[in-house]
Amino acid sequence: MEWFMRFSRLLASTAVVALMFAGASAAQAESPFTFTGSAAITSDYVFRGFSQTGEDPAFQAGLTVNHESGFFVGAWGSNVDFGTDADVELDVFGGYTNTVDNLTYTVTALYYTYPGADSDLKYDYFEAGLDLAYAIDKLTLTGKVYYSPKFFGTAGGNAWYLSPGFSFAVTDMISINSAIGFNELENGTDYKDWSAGVALKFAPFTVDLKYIDTDVKGDKNADSRFVASLTYAF
Repeated sequence: MEWFMRFSRLLASTAVVALMFAGASAAQAESPFTFTGSAAITSDYVFRGFSQTGEDPAFQAGLTVNHESGFFVGAWGSNVDFGTDADVELDVFGGYTNTVDNLTYTVTALYYTYPGADSDLKYDYFEAGLDLAYAIDKLTLTGKVYYSPKFFGTAGGNAWYLSPGFSFAVTDMISINSAIGFNELENGTDYKDWSAGVALKFAPFTVDLKYIDTDVKGDKNADSRFVASLTYAF
């Protein structure tokens, strides 16, 4: 359970930082900074249609520092299992978000790292993205565009990810959502992923049930699956 020990240390570090930030916030009530975070348990960590844990459960946690101007920085981590030495994913990110009328846009730069992985595998990579959300009453239309100049793995090459979707608030507690993703890989096979799900919110908890599939053949990590997760937001 080496991955568990590593991730436990990651969580402990996150908790210490969160407590420090909380103390700072209490001492400076008028601070322009706010601190948000989450901890989640999921039956399978699926990223763009592929299981990152060999179809096993994952524990995930993240912390974000937000400035009133709209700028933010943060970190997020999860256990992973690629059948190699990599057993933890740690992402660091920063960006800017703003809302104009009903449109919210977020520009983000991310760096994905896999501590302990052999450098020859070239797992670590950079990505930049734009997220859009347009609210029309209870319906929210979403769109994502992400680009990496040198994507995950030894194949390298650039990669684009485009994903339109929507969410609909059935009630204050229940929403449904769906999205499709187009993965365009310079040194790989292009593929599509899609999902549909329902989210049940019992603040500060959210239960998410989702069906995920791809058009990839011959890889069990890209097979259709149902994923359940429980997230605590703070």
